Amino acid sequence: MYKKVNELYEKANGGDEFAKEELIEKFRPLILSSMKRYYFNNQEFEDLLQEGFEVIIKGIKDFDKKKGVKFPGYLKTILNFHYLNKLRNNKQMISLNMPIGEDESITLLDTLESEIDIEEEYIKDEETNELYNSLEVLTQRQKEIIILFYVERLKISEIAVKLGISYRTVINIKVQAIEKLRKTL
Repeated sequence: MYKKVNELYEKANGGDEFAKEELIEKFRPLILSSMKRYYFNNQEFEDLLQEGFEVIIKGIKDFDKKKGVKFPGYLKTILNFHYLNKLRNNKQMISLNMPIGEDESITLLDTLESEIDIEEEYIKDEETNELYNSLEVLTQRQKEIIILFYVERLKISEIAVKLGISYRTVINIKVQAIEKLRKTL
């Protein structure tokens, strides 16, 4: 493939219009992928495609073999930068209150769906706060074991080794702590 592309490049660089057109067609998929990846606007599709063709024609003139880069890689880079620059220069502020479609009563905000139930999140936060406040009724050792077991997810044997106490002692302290928490809550 590189051989054919290099031959076309040489002819196109020498002024052969047919070779330029053939190169443009060979690199059309590259233009389309660069457009889709960096700046795709369906309403400007034809203009963006034409710009890609112009970038390739300019690339034929500007390509320098002495730099050790292959021609297709050079084209890919300049196309990507072209569409990235276009994106950077054409950023528009979009308001969630902007009307969409022909019916101006529907806004972008109306189309957004939220999977978050605010009431449920509030209740969950309150329960978490209540649980943390309940930990205050525990002794320091009970609190430490509950946190190691439920928050840090350590096994009872790991807690026993970490605290230097027996396996059975960890179980007893954990059971006592849970009973205290049940009574408090």
